Amino acid sequence: MVFDSALSYTLFIHALVGVFVIVNPFGNIPIFISLTSKLTPAERRTAIIKSLLIATAILLVFALIGQAVFTLLNVTLPSLRIAGGLLLLAIAFDMLMGRSPASKIDESDEREAVAVTPMATPLLAGPGAMSTVMILMNEAATNDLQKLSIFLAILLAMGAAFLILINSELLYSVIKKDGSRVLTKIMGIVLATIAIEMMVNGLLKAFPVLAGMGI
Repeated sequence: MVFDSALSYTLFIHALVGVFVIVNPFGNIPIFISLTSKLTPAERRTAIIKSLLIATAILLVFALIGQAVFTLLNVTLPSLRIAGGLLLLAIAFDMLMGRSPASKIDESDEREAVAVTPMATPLLAGPGAMSTVMILMNEAATNDLQKLSIFLAILLAMGAAFLILINSELLYSVIKKDGSRVLTKIMGIVLATIAIEMMVNGLLKAFPVLAGMGI
């Protein structure tokens, strides 16, 4: 029971930190401001709320069906950890190098559609966040307490992102562009650490002989 509680707590922390860092609300502030520059303050607030709700729903759905999908595809947890770690490492590298998804955004999209794409996905609920929640849910297996802790972590992480993004103009006036870049790079380092740990655990499970070599 104590072990289960400790593991649930560990998964909760991994999910909370992982989802929040990948969603990267501080780094998305200037992007969101740019995307909603032609909207009124009320429309901007509505767009941010809509994008957060959609992104949260996407992550919860992937957390729910992820295990079933990978069971159907006969994908093992170690393989998922390695693949997910590689994907997160690529995202972390982009964050550290200052490359942003904003370069791929078409700002001529319809005003109403921008809340769905690209704000909700891929900026908030992108491949990295989706794979992270699926990996954690697969680790939880059939333990309901652990699954509940992951769902709670997703809701808390997205709630924190909501508070930051809904006050994006105020925060941007304080941290400015340079502050946003610094915070993004810090999050990139944290995400790279999570990605490497994920890959190492996957490799050790896929190739147990590595553990005997002291890796």
